[in-house]
Amino acid sequence: MTAHNEEFPWMSYYRNYKFFEQRMHEHSKVDSLENIEPGLYSISLHSGSVLRVFICECYSFDVAEYIEACENYGSLDAVVISSNWCDYSLDVKRYCMSENVGIFDISGFMAAINRKKYWTYMTQHERDHFQENGWL
Repeated sequence: MTAHNEEFPWMSYYRNYKFFEQRMHEHSKVDSLENIEPGLYSISLHSGSVLRVFICECYSFDVAEYIEACENYGSLDAVVISSNWCDYSLDVKRYCMSENVGIFDISGFMAAINRKKYWTYMTQHERDHFQENGWL
């Protein structure tokens, strides 16, 4: 379910991601940030990696939304849910991790890009849930 826009790319209410962009410009591992399409960014890291990141505002982001994002924008390296009122399912977290794709909120993404295998970053809640279900 989308937030304020039922049509892809599920832009924020304000139709921009200034908070995300500001956080990326301030991050010590980020060299550059380029907005390629609405909601799609190319982020160059100091390590030389370039990440294709889809950022959106969905009430509930699941595997179906991930597949739709890929159908519209091609392969992705990460998905960032940009609102405190929105979230992603742990099923899509597991699915994306198996594809070496990270899914995060903004703070999780900021922590994850400090790692070489950024897509493996999980919050304590996510780790606990994965362990309870035997996924780790």
